[in-house]
Amino acid sequence: MIAAVQMKLDARNYKTEQDFRNKIQSIMAQIRAQSGKGRLLVVFPEHVGTFCLMCNAPQSIWKSSSVEKAVTTLFAQKPFEVGRYVLAKRISPIKALILARSTAMEKIYLSTFVEAAQDYEAWIVAGSAILRWGETNRLFNTSPIITPTGTVIHRQHKVNLGTLEGKGGLGIDSAPLNYLTVVRSPFGNLGLAIHLDAIQEEARKRLIDLDANILIQPSANNVAWEEWQQDDRSGGVYRSVAGRKELD
Repeated sequence: MIAAVQMKLDARNYKTEQDFRNKIQSIMAQIRAQSGKGRLLVVFPEHVGTFCLMCNAPQSIWKSSSVEKAVTTLFAQKPFEVGRYVLAKRISPIKALILARSTAMEKIYLSTFVEAAQDYEAWIVAGSAILRWGETNRLFNTSPIITPTGTVIHRQHKVNLGTLEGKGGLGIDSAPLNYLTVVRSPFGNLGLAIHLDAIQEEARKRLIDLDANILIQPSANNVAWEEWQQDDRSGGVYRSVAGRKELD
């Protein structure tokens, strides 16, 4: 069975590490109950792990009226930790905040999904999160693939960034097209294309040329799509894969 998870961002699921863990465990329990025994692949949405940035933060940030204000409050809580990145690297405050909390954020995000994969004996595409690349100051929108043994066997970086992700927003980097690769699994050859990557024909072609026969598209949107967007984006990908049978 392959299950795609549709989630709505809820700040209550990110107050603490345990809150996030409880949410993911609850979702996995529901899916496993529906699937029964047997092989299971679960796909979570884009940026599901990015907001682990907020986990275990001071309680005062949760009095904020929006996520944006919460981030500003979090920045104010750690002025020296974040400020040294701003001054030394000449980067935006939001990117500095992500870098300053990157180690803790990645640990919460990955350990939660590793545990879920093991507990429910499932393959998991863990949506994505903005993760630091090693010890560098580069950030990528990264989607990990985790096996039922809890092994992170692949990390796919996003190639085509949205407006809010690039230099004018979060300041993350885009991966080169040739970074897109295919992962062999019991379900078939998984071609992982984060959001806009699946919409771009050249990205799909890259995965098809590598013998992908299952296209996985973790996606997120900051507002509800209008009808024309639903048809143009999700419908466009569906028509390409199912209508034109690109993956056959």
